[in-house]
Amino acid sequence: MEETGLEKETIKGYAHRKSQEKDEVKYECNFVIPEGYGEIGAVLVENEHHKEMYLKNIVFHGFPPGGPVDVTCNSWVASKFDSPHKRIFFTNKSYLPSQTPDGLKRLREEDLENLRGNGQGERKTYERIYDYDVYNDIGDPDSSPTSKRPVLGDPMSESRSSTVYVPRDEAFSDVKELTFSAKAVYSVLHALVPSLETAIDLLPRLVKFVTDAEEGLLRFETPALFERDKFSWFRDEEFSRQTLAGLNPYSIQLVKEWPLKSKLDPKIYGPPESAITKELIEREIRGFMTLEVALQKKKLFMLDYHDLLLPYVNKVRESKGTTLYGSRTIFFLTPDGTLMPLAIELTRPPVDGKPQWKQVFTPTWDATGCWLWRLAKAHALAHDSGYHQLVSHWLTTHCVTEPYIIASNRQLSAMHPIYRLLHPHFRYTMEINALAREALINAGGIIETCFSPGKYSIELSSVAYDQLWRFDLQALPADLISSQFTIDTVGLAVVQLFFAIDDQKFDDCITQFSISIQGVCTDQIDRVLE
Repeated sequence: MEETGLEKETIKGYAHRKSQEKDEVKYECNFVIPEGYGEIGAVLVENEHHKEMYLKNIVFHGFPPGGPVDVTCNSWVASKFDSPHKRIFFTNKSYLPSQTPDGLKRLREEDLENLRGNGQGERKTYERIYDYDVYNDIGDPDSSPTSKRPVLGDPMSESRSSTVYVPRDEAFSDVKELTFSAKAVYSVLHALVPSLETAIDLLPRLVKFVTDAEEGLLRFETPALFERDKFSWFRDEEFSRQTLAGLNPYSIQLVKEWPLKSKLDPKIYGPPESAITKELIEREIRGFMTLEVALQKKKLFMLDYHDLLLPYVNKVRESKGTTLYGSRTIFFLTPDGTLMPLAIELTRPPVDGKPQWKQVFTPTWDATGCWLWRLAKAHALAHDSGYHQLVSHWLTTHCVTEPYIIASNRQLSAMHPIYRLLHPHFRYTMEINALAREALINAGGIIETCFSPGKYSIELSSVAYDQLWRFDLQALPADLISSQFTIDTVGLAVVQLFFAIDDQKFDDCITQFSISIQGVCTDQIDRVLE
């Protein structure tokens, strides 16, 4: 490009192998650049090998001013025998669409068109096409009627194959592949054969190898707390501590309304009123204050899994060896700043002509009531850990991020500054999700066998997305105020402000983002912590 920024004729050259160090091969190419050619904006690459190659970077020397011109690639380039399109790589200089030199606009749009594809045909492993599709491969009805699962997004079709397509550049690197495979093995070490004894020194705090007279066993390392006090999990203090410091501190919320009431259809699920009454709360607070004062001073908190779980209770209880309730757990913030559990409500909806069943459990000193309270806490913790995995973890990190990755690659050029900001945070997510669909969230997979919703686990996650996930609550400061979900806050704030915007609004959005950050750091934080 000259100073006019117009596209110039492409200058061709052939790269020849120069040297090799371990698995890294360096190629060298000479170009003859006419005077007045201007800056280099992009390079087109054609792979003449018969197999794909991973291109790390390209460096152009001899172009003033400012020294070498760097082109960061970090991408797989398919063989020309598989893909006839030359790959387009842009220099490390970023441009907004409105600021892009005319000489690069055609290439910028062409690259995006290649990434979008045309929605036709079957995807090949070497392709880089980002397109949307439903999850229609969770179930495997051809293998067994019990493996039938609803399609997440479209009830019209369901299929299962041995592999799940992901764009080529989303695949794991060799190092990541080894690391992920190792972690997958570690996650099921308790089920492995004793021949893995030599590998145990890799995980000194996760597992330990115990040998008895007849066989070796792999056991998970005992938690330090349990080693100090094996009855610690019985105690209310530990129950409250785990609510904040355990798997899922994201779901506890301030009680703002009283009486507690379900939003589900009472004709189907029974009376909506909670059995947790004002008198019960004031009895458990033991004279600290009235219910009205506790609400006013924001001293009551709750884990509320009642409406999300209740529609699945009867379905889950049909499965052998498992059970489920809708649940509410109420905590009181004590003067010393710790949480004290007050009550746990467990509910079953009407079934087979029987009315709705609900019961409230509270701390007590008689033997029967004490064990019922412990069992109620176990149910509440099971609901909390299940919600963490199915909603807080899978849904609001892995699952909802995938459309952002696809949309960013379809709409934001590789030279867009926001794309370059977000890209490192997106890496490997689509590949991890694909592997999850093969062995983790699939029918009969680890999730279904470990969590009480069983075969309804991922369906429940989909329902939670429909009921609870809101785009307008994912950016600062709304996400802190809401605290319903916790995602990569800054990342999604950037997406919400800048994604697919008109270029003229860029400065305005920058200002708005700055104001949002400042607001969070002042009065909004106070509102969250009150």
